[in-house]
Amino acid sequence: MKDFQNSRGSGNLVMTIATIAIVAASFQPAGNAAIQVRAEVNKDLAHILAVTAITPDPELTIEPTNGKSGMLNSPDRKHSAYVLCVPMPTAEDAKRCGHVVHFDDYTGPKATVYQIRGEPELEEVTRPVDNLKWVNNFTLSYERWTGPHFGHRYLIDVRTRKQLAAYDLFG
Repeated sequence: MKDFQNSRGSGNLVMTIATIAIVAASFQPAGNAAIQVRAEVNKDLAHILAVTAITPDPELTIEPTNGKSGMLNSPDRKHSAYVLCVPMPTAEDAKRCGHVVHFDDYTGPKATVYQIRGEPELEEVTRPVDNLKWVNNFTLSYERWTGPHFGHRYLIDVRTRKQLAAYDLFG
């Protein structure tokens, strides 16, 4: 131990260890990094969405959301939400589809499927749905990002089948 304390390089060794510790602490894995997102109410988008009952197409498959299977149940399990890639073909692209949010309502005698539409068509085709989630037993929330720093969040009341609000997101 005496040799270590008196050695000329012990100061360099301590500095090296301290530098490594500081550098290692400054790097965080991507999963733990907190992203600051600022949300502002957008009154222009507050009532653009419509909720309509539809007959489901059994050929369409549920898109994965948030890295999960795609079907999200409300906390009271009376509703489930998911995203379907609905065909929207054009002359240039016959296989084009739009990412459209759907939810099932199990409160009546028979389950009813609803579709949420109203965003500009180009947004539904080019921007996937992000962060689909239940805020509570009857409020559904989802986001569409135009890029890494700007997007929209929409809130839907599934009981009344009305849009509650829209927000501009800045990240």
